[in-house]
Amino acid sequence: MRNQGRIDTAAYHKNYRYIIDVLKSEVDQNINNILEIGSGSGQHAIKYASAFPDTKIITSDIVSENLTSIKAWIKYSKLTNLRNPFYLDVNEKDWSLNAPDLLSKNLSLIISINMVHISPIESAQGLFKGAGNYLGKNGKLILYGPFNRNGKHTSPSNMEFDGWLRSNNPSWGIRDIIQMEKFAKNNGLSLIKDIAMPANNLILIFN
Repeated sequence: MRNQGRIDTAAYHKNYRYIIDVLKSEVDQNINNILEIGSGSGQHAIKYASAFPDTKIITSDIVSENLTSIKAWIKYSKLTNLRNPFYLDVNEKDWSLNAPDLLSKNLSLIISINMVHISPIESAQGLFKGAGNYLGKNGKLILYGPFNRNGKHTSPSNMEFDGWLRSNNPSWGIRDIIQMEKFAKNNGLSLIKDIAMPANNLILIFN
């Protein structure tokens, strides 16, 4: 659904409360900044900005339609700690080309919601490479979405969803936690916590 350029997604309404609860319990309330990778409609970013009013929220996406929606939601929210979105392809070596906020390479938190299963595996690799490069000391990377555990789906519905993803795009699919850990290790990060979420999703926290 759209309203003056703002995209309203069903997935957002199903998960944002649970995601914000985890952020409040797992992330220091006084962090300097949050970069969201693949901000989509922009609705989650509005909630981050409300939950962390003293934190700079930096939004990004690769889809022009989403960039328009994010800008519209930011304008609608009137929140002053939100930055307008910038175009970001996580596979690019230099993420700061369109985002001067990233030049210091001192991000407190990078978060990505429902991205790694609807993009090629190379994008997950790029995400971890960028996180290793742009996170500051003690910075965290948080991923939300469905993940396999030890090579197995965590539920019949996730197995069905994975089949649907791959039928739509063979390069998509639910990723395994072990695979994410390997990407993390290659970039100086490690998995410090995984948290079960509703609808057979997980939050993975790397540091």
